[in-house]
Amino acid sequence: MLASGEALREHTLRFCQVLREDGLPVTPARVIDALHALQHIDPTEEADFRLALRLNLASSREQEVLFEQAFERYFRQQADTRQLRSGIRGETMRGQLGHHYKPLDQQVEAPPEVWGVAEPGHHVDLSSRWDPDAPPLAQIIRELAKRLATRPSRRFQSGRQGERIDLRRSVRRNARHGFDLLDLSRAKRKQRRTRLVMLCDVSGSMDAFNPFLLQLMFGLQQALKSSRTLVFSTATTEITAALRRRTVNDTLREVAETVRHWSGGTDIGAAIGRLNRGVIREGAASATVAIIISDGYDNGVLERIASEMQALQRQVSKVVWINPMYGASTFKVRAAGMKAALPYIDHFLPAFDARSLRVLVRELALI
Repeated sequence: MLASGEALREHTLRFCQVLREDGLPVTPARVIDALHALQHIDPTEEADFRLALRLNLASSREQEVLFEQAFERYFRQQADTRQLRSGIRGETMRGQLGHHYKPLDQQVEAPPEVWGVAEPGHHVDLSSRWDPDAPPLAQIIRELAKRLATRPSRRFQSGRQGERIDLRRSVRRNARHGFDLLDLSRAKRKQRRTRLVMLCDVSGSMDAFNPFLLQLMFGLQQALKSSRTLVFSTATTEITAALRRRTVNDTLREVAETVRHWSGGTDIGAAIGRLNRGVIREGAASATVAIIISDGYDNGVLERIASEMQALQRQVSKVVWINPMYGASTFKVRAAGMKAALPYIDHFLPAFDARSLRVLVRELALI
């Protein structure tokens, strides 16, 4: 069952998606700032809650007008947010409950937003979540793909710019000089192909990062034809074939038709289990790098996350976990699912925009 604070966070992320659909440039960085601001206010005060969001999500008078319209529509007119509204309208709560009033973190929890594995399928318009005006990531993604495509091997080969001297070859080449080492041969490490397996979280809590995530998945799959891409919420679906489409529109349409659990709940343990017993076994462990993109919030069994992560670590060369929320300056690991996975992660990195993606490229150069 979701705590009320987490329910508030879930609704805030969905509200950000509504703003984006209404035309506001709500970037992942702005979303992180808004969530950070909520930690410094009393969320039972509606005015403070509204102001914290407006200051971080609207930057002009025109945007403030759109913000106010969307706020009224989302938080006041939708039936499924009635209990949330009572949680952010402090004066109303005090008037209704009198001396029984409790702070937000002690209030009766709202009905949990949990989606079962057998949840009914629904169609999501991913074209509305693709941001054509976003800063181009193609060049950065190509560099990232280059970093991931090959890795130094333990074996060496002849090379003019090699970092070490090949003594055996040098002796053979200088035999005619009476074995005086006048012409030294050098050796460099061989490059070996890397198989990339990417598991991406498309649950409701990741909706705010969909524009960036879609660009990253599409770009990497186009650049690394041998890579495999799966997405998960409470179910897991491979979308490798769909991402190989030549045009963005064709890709988004096929992914939306294939993935009927987009914006659902989250079962990280089941998703990693599907990975362990499927795609991962199809390649050599020493040549496989697993990348998981998720905020770590989970509705499943935490013990399973730990056991499946341990199994994954044994079957691949490296485990990289990308958490978009990690970009916040005051980020702390609070999600229980994230805490369960941390001991089995080789590289824990942020990525939510072009700047953080460049940092990711530099860090992955060390893999």
